[in-house]
Amino acid sequence: MTAPTTSPETRQRPGHDRLAQDDHDDQDDHDDLVGRLELAFRLLGKRVYLPSLRVLRAAGSGQVGVDKTSYPLLALLAEHDEVRPSDAAVALELDLSTVSRQVRQLEQSGLVGRRPDEADGRACRIHLTDHGRAGLCAVRRSRSQLLDSTFGGWSSADREELLRLLDRLLTDLHNMSPTPPPLTPAPLPSTPETDR
Repeated sequence: MTAPTTSPETRQRPGHDRLAQDDHDDQDDHDDLVGRLELAFRLLGKRVYLPSLRVLRAAGSGQVGVDKTSYPLLALLAEHDEVRPSDAAVALELDLSTVSRQVRQLEQSGLVGRRPDEADGRACRIHLTDHGRAGLCAVRRSRSQLLDSTFGGWSSADREELLRLLDRLLTDLHNMSPTPPPLTPAPLPSTPETDR
């Protein structure tokens, strides 16, 4: 009786099983890291944004259309009042249709207003209302209190390390993009000749 033969393709080299297991373990570690990061970002968003959303909805008279995606537009208007929706879309890296929908919802909630553009009657400019400014301040106060209580037990070295690592993560993600968006919103044009 002859022993079965194995082809070179199926014959295992010494150490091949260990290397294959190491590769498998590396992939498991990678998958675990990705899963843990996804969970951490999702929970971070829930823990920070949901309380803010309640504050923002209260400021917007409980309007359902006011959601967490409204906050960046409100924050932008706090820094650059009287902007065209198209300029806001560029600065926030959103489609104009998305910004237009947000403006309508925030306007119905009394947080944002619009005025005709004096330089171009076909265009409009959007701005925070007093109600919107008060709502944004309330959201920022709420977030500040939450983060102050969260980081109260952290050393200053731990807080600085967290900021350093988050900055590094954002920079690396930014650099990986084929056409990286700006790390900060694009500056808004100061001339009225910008497209509507």
